[in-house]
Formats: sequence, C-alpha cells, structure tokens
Amino acid sequence: MQLTSILLYQNLKEQFHIADYRLLSKNQPLARPFFFEADKGFKNNHIYLTDAILDLDVFSSIPEDAVLIICQKDETSHLPEGRFSCLLLSCHTSVIHVFNCIQSIFDYYEEWEGQLVSICHQNGSLSDLLEISQPVFKNPLCIMNMDFSLVAHRGLSQLPEEQQIFENHTLRLDYIHALIQDENFHLEDASPKPFLFPAYLTGHRSLNIRLFLDEKPAYQLSILENGTPLTDADWYLITILAHHAEYILHRMQSESSSRSTTLQSIFQSVLSDCTADYMGISHLLTNVGWLAEHTYLCSVIQTEGPSSLNGNTICQYIKNKFPASCSLVFKEYVVSFYNETLLKMEAEDIFRGLVYFIRDSMLKAGYSRSMCGHMNLRRQYLQGLTALTLGLEIRPQLWIHHFNQIALPYILRQSVKTFPGHMLCYEKLLDLQKSDKLQNTEYMKTLRVYLEHNLNTVQSAKALFIHRSTFLYRLERIKSILETDLEDPDELFYLNLSFRLLDNEEM
Repeated sequence: MQLTSILLYQNLKEQFHIADYRLLSKNQPLARPFFFEADKGFKNNHIYLTDAILDLDVFSSIPEDAVLIICQKDETSHLPEGRFSCLLLSCHTSVIHVFNCIQSIFDYYEEWEGQLVSICHQNGSLSDLLEISQPVFKNPLCIMNMDFSLVAHRGLSQLPEEQQIFENHTLRLDYIHALIQDENFHLEDASPKPFLFPAYLTGHRSLNIRLFLDEKPAYQLSILENGTPLTDADWYLITILAHHAEYILHRMQSESSSRSTTLQSIFQSVLSDCTADYMGISHLLTNVGWLAEHTYLCSVIQTEGPSSLNGNTICQYIKNKFPASCSLVFKEYVVSFYNETLLKMEAEDIFRGLVYFIRDSMLKAGYSRSMCGHMNLRRQYLQGLTALTLGLEIRPQLWIHHFNQIALPYILRQSVKTFPGHMLCYEKLLDLQKSDKLQNTEYMKTLRVYLEHNLNTVQSAKALFIHRSTFLYRLERIKSILETDLEDPDELFYLNLSFRLLDNEEM
C-alpha cells in the first residue's frame, strides 16, 4: 500500500516536531523511502531523507510527485521558496531512526490492507472489516443502507447517549432529514468521493462515502468523530476501506440474488395471476426452503404520500431487517411476505420491528393475518390491501392497520353490495324504526341497548336512565311489534347484525 503525502505528514507529526512543511498535493501517492544521494538525484513518487545542508538548486530539482524529508536540530529553520514538497523535521534523533519510523508506518498500513484483502478473499463479513479498521481510524465506524438502517458497525457504544442516533428513533429521524437536505448528499449527484457532515445536529461530525452496487449508490460508510479528530488522512483511508466493503457487498449480492430473484418471481406470479397454479407455486417455494408447514404474514405499504422513500428503498430496508422475507413493488404498493418460521418470530415481533420505520418515514401499512401454508398467500395479500385501504378510509389518522381490526366493517360492506342494509336486515325491525318516527318512541334505541347489555334488564335500564318498570313496558311493546320473545340465539344474532347493516347504510 502506498502512503499519501498527507498520511505521511499526519503520522510523522505524532512522533516528531515539524518545523516547516510544504505539500503540493495531499493525495500524492508515495512509495517506500530512500536516503538522498546527491549524485543519484530523485525518482518520481518516492520519499527521500537527508540530514545534510542542501544547496538551493537541490530543491529546484525535486520532482513535484516526490517528497523530501530533512532531519535537523535547528527549530528556527524554514523552507526556501519553490515548487516542491518537503517536510522539515526538528528533532534530536538520527535520520536512520526517522527512516525506520517511516518503514514502520508503511508496514502498519500494509498489514491493515493485507487483513482487508484476507477478509474479502476468505468470505469475511462487513463487521470483520470494521473491526480491524477501527484502530486505524480511532473512531466509531458504521455502514448504513440508503434508508439509514444499520448494516454493520463498530464502536457505536462509545458514543454518548445524546449522540446515539441509531438507538434514539427521534434523533435518527432528525439526522436522516438533515443529511438528505445537505448539499453534499443529493443522490442525483451521487459521487464516490468522501463528504463531511457537520456536527450541528448530533454533536459529532461524520466523514461519509457512498458504496456503489451496479453503479448506483446503495450503502454509506461513515466515520463518526468521537474523541479523535478527523484528519485529512482519513479522507484517503476511507476510500481504501470503501473499496473492500464494496467487494464484500457485491459478493453478498451475488450470493443472495439467485434466491431473491426466484422468490420475487414466485411472488410476482402470486400477486399478478389470480389463476396461478398454487400446487406449482408451492413446489417452487419448497425448493427455496419456504415450506408448506411454515407460517406466513403479508404487509402492504403505500408508497404514494408524504414519505420521501421510494419503493425500492423500502424493499431493501425490509430485506435487511427481515432476511427471511421477500418484498416487491406491485402497482403503487410495496408488498412483503414474511416467513415467520424461518425468522423465528411471531407477527407481533414483525409489527414491532417495523413500527418506527413506518411512523418515522410517514408511510401507511396494512397487515394480513398470519396463516400456515402456501394456499392462502394471495388471500393474505388481499387481506393486507383491504386492511390498508379500508383502514385509511375508517381511521385515516392511523399509520398502521390490521385486517383483524377492519374484518367486521369489511363483512358489512361486502354484504350490502347487492342489497342495501334495509333489504337485508330483520324485516320487523323496520316496523320499530317506523314507530319511532311516527310516534316519537325510542324502541330502536331500547332494543339496541338491551342487546348490547346481553339481555340484562337492570343494566339496560340504567344505561337508558329510565325506571326498570318503564324499560319492561317498552320491552313488551318491542316483542309485540317484532312478534318474538327474543330468546332464539340465531334471531338475536340477526338483530345485532341488522343494527350494523343499517348503520353501514347511513355512512
């Protein structure tokens, strides 16, 4: 690994006093050092050391891509004018010691790079890369998806509580919005170069670089300044780490793409083809390890609205959060299927895992019921879609809607598609309704309260704020009009349902 001139400077500054320096380029790559010999001159891209007093014409012969290091004891010396790169060290150690120190600097970074290469070639993980890199950067490191979900990290626990942007959901959302608005971050101008994010929000600066897959920004590597100030050298070192992180990400993508593509193809058929061969789909799912005895859940997330996240970003977030899941953009929704058995989760665990993401991203979601097997997968999608659309109609202020919460309103709406509620309800109930209008009675209200209190006369009378004898008189009149004794369970169920059918007709 070659050092850059700024990396050389930063490391030497930690060990020696630098009386003066000039660097034509901070990013000039440099090979291992030589001792300067006047009769041999300079080679390009190299470091040279000397403790001799040099004539001015020597400085004019230094190539612009070489760096000369002068070791001396006089702290008041300074460099002559000219276009050359040079470090003037004021130290009492020998030039040989400085030479050996520079060799050690090369050895240190070459060993680090060798470890990075070894991890990449031995199927290591992103976490492995960050673990061996944190001592190099001396600050916490993390790799995030473009939706800012953590993929790998090292040292985040060192951050003070008020700076825990990935643990504090409110702070994380503020950080996301601020970073998105930062002029260096705009995705349409995606650049592979590092960029600095200031400390005004989280209390620490971060040096960031995008990681690309298929020539598109897919992840972000960040150094979070905590205790050790970020240096110009970090701008070079983060590009080295990013290169190896991209290698692992491409390998991970290659390993998962076949299985993910297969799952997406299967579920695309489930969603788009209502006549699909479910026995064939079951066989295909079994081949990728999603078995008929497994339990599945479906979510449907609305992509249109105030959220700044697109469908593919939402899919990627869910994939990272729940490995045993499959998400795809279908029409204007993100539809996700979760294998609860492989995830070793129940539906409630999945709900909790997504609740902050849905809320903070200003999304709207509907969930199906959990079901076992492959035969109901399309029906689960329809359940999730119904939960979302009907839930938004009934309770638009909520972010999340569950099918269980809207099942009864759904049944009532389905039942009146052919006939209105007054044509489906208990026929004699209309006579009660007519009596209330013509004679100003309260028979409908009285019967409804009676049914709601499970035929308890005392509690019903209290709820209506009338005397028990008054209630019993009304009840006898109701039974007479309905021509029933209100004892048949089926009849009581029909009456309860009839009230809801009429309610639904009035909406």
